[in-house]
Amino acid sequence: MLTGAPLVSLVMYASNVAESADFYHRRLGLPVLPAEPNEARIGAGGIDLWLRPAGRHGVQLFGRRDDSSDVVFLVEDIEATRTALEGRGIQFERRRSYEIGSVTDFYDPSGHRLMLYQPSPTALGWPSGPKVKEVWRLHGRGGEDVIGPAAGPAEGTPAQTGLSGNPLVYLFMFENDQTAALDFYRDQLGLELLERVHCCNQDCDEEIEGIGKYDGGDVLLATHHMHEKSMVFDDLGRPYSPREFTRAHGQGIAPVFLVDDVATMVRRLSERGVAFPLGAQADPAGTLARFEDPFGHPFFLLERAQVSGAKQSKPREGAGTVR
Repeated sequence: MLTGAPLVSLVMYASNVAESADFYHRRLGLPVLPAEPNEARIGAGGIDLWLRPAGRHGVQLFGRRDDSSDVVFLVEDIEATRTALEGRGIQFERRRSYEIGSVTDFYDPSGHRLMLYQPSPTALGWPSGPKVKEVWRLHGRGGEDVIGPAAGPAEGTPAQTGLSGNPLVYLFMFENDQTAALDFYRDQLGLELLERVHCCNQDCDEEIEGIGKYDGGDVLLATHHMHEKSMVFDDLGRPYSPREFTRAHGQGIAPVFLVDDVATMVRRLSERGVAFPLGAQADPAGTLARFEDPFGHPFFLLERAQVSGAKQSKPREGAGTVR
C-alpha cells in the first residue's frame, strides 16, 4: 500500500509559528522555505518541517516537554555540534552513549523533542545502516570518515552553519504495544520494515523487539516501545526516556506521506481498517487525508496541488500504488 510512498514533511504544530520558525532558522541554522500565510516551512535535508498553528487546527500541546516522539538529526561530530548549538542559545537536556552511538536531546519552543545522533560503526552495519548512509550521501554536508560519503563538503564550521547540512534522519514514534505497532505499520500501511531490534533498555525481556524501523524515503520512520520495567539513564545518571504513554500527547507531530491519488489510497487503506474520519480535504498544499495509528499519532496522505507550468515532485516509482 504505502510501500515506496516517501515522507515529505513533518507537520509540527506550534503554539507560536513565528517563534518556532525563528528557533529553527536563527538558532538551528536551518533554511526557511516558501510557505502559506500564518505557516512556515523549514528545510531539514530530504524532508521539511511544516509549522502550523496548533490552536487553529484544534491541537492541544502539552508544555515544554513532549516525549511522545523524537525528531532526530544526523551529525558526524556530536560534541562539536552540541557545543556550537549551545553557543547559539540551545539548551540540551540529556546525553547517552551506547551501542548505537551517541545521542543528545533538546526541545523546541512548542515542546517537541529534538535529538542529535552520531551513529556508531556497529549501528551502520545493521540493516538500517545503508539507509542512514544514503540520507547522509544525499543531504549531508561534511566528511566521509564517520558516516560515509556526504552530498558535499561542510560549508562552514558548526558555529557558523548550526544544523544546516545535518539532515533529519529518524522520526521515532513512542508506543506501548509492539505487536499492535507492527500490525499497523507493516501489515495495514504496508511500509517496508528494515529491521526490528531490542530497545535501548537492557532490562527489557530479550525477546522484546521494541524498535521497528521503516523506510520513509529520505528518513527512517521508527516505532519505539515504552520502558515499562525500569528507567533508562543517561551518561550522567539522569532519567533518559519516558516510561508511560499518554495518548493525548501524541498529536503534536504528523508525518506526511506523498501519494499519487489520495482518494484511491483512502479507499484501499480503509479496506484494511485504517480510519479517515474526515475523509479527503482540500488544502493549499493539495489534498490531505488524516489518519491515526493505534496510539494516537496522526499522519497525513498528501496529493500535491497541480501548478500550471510547474513540475511537481512525484513519489518514488510504485509509491502509494494499489497492491
